[in-house]
Amino acid sequence: MGHEILLDEVGLEKGQILTDSTRQWRPDCQSGQFKIGATNMKGKALEMELVGAQISEGEYFGYPFQKWLALLFVDQEGVLSSILFKTESLDNFEELRRSYRLKGESLLGKTIRAAMSQRSGKAKDPKTGENVVTKYYAIEFEVISEGKYAKAIAEFRQLHYLPDFIRLIESKPEEAGK
Repeated sequence: MGHEILLDEVGLEKGQILTDSTRQWRPDCQSGQFKIGATNMKGKALEMELVGAQISEGEYFGYPFQKWLALLFVDQEGVLSSILFKTESLDNFEELRRSYRLKGESLLGKTIRAAMSQRSGKAKDPKTGENVVTKYYAIEFEVISEGKYAKAIAEFRQLHYLPDFIRLIESKPEEAGK
């Protein structure tokens, strides 16, 4: 079943969000940049207002089976978006969520900045077998302000959001029905 794309539609009213398709963000922790899709580099920080979050396990993007944090959010341009985090970045988000929960506050209705933070580690050089120092980036999260899309997100959550929503946008159509 096809859906017509309305080419004459332009703009959004203030505080409204674009929900007709989900923008896919990716953290490139080798280059220290966030990107849209595979190649559209967008910088070292990403501002988001959360719609939903889910921890799952799986093998994505050629990585071994592990825990992943999927966030459904509205990006700084007002577009419904998704992103996946793993390892240290997942832990950093969980610590932010935990600290706000202990204060009696929700992350809903807040603008969160996800920023690349350089780290170093050790790995074996595949050619020599020697330990070498490696550089990579992990994402750190902080609340920077009240959200400007809170009303639209609350309406979207009430009308459209279910816990399975994130799984549906991450899965291939034939997998989503399983």
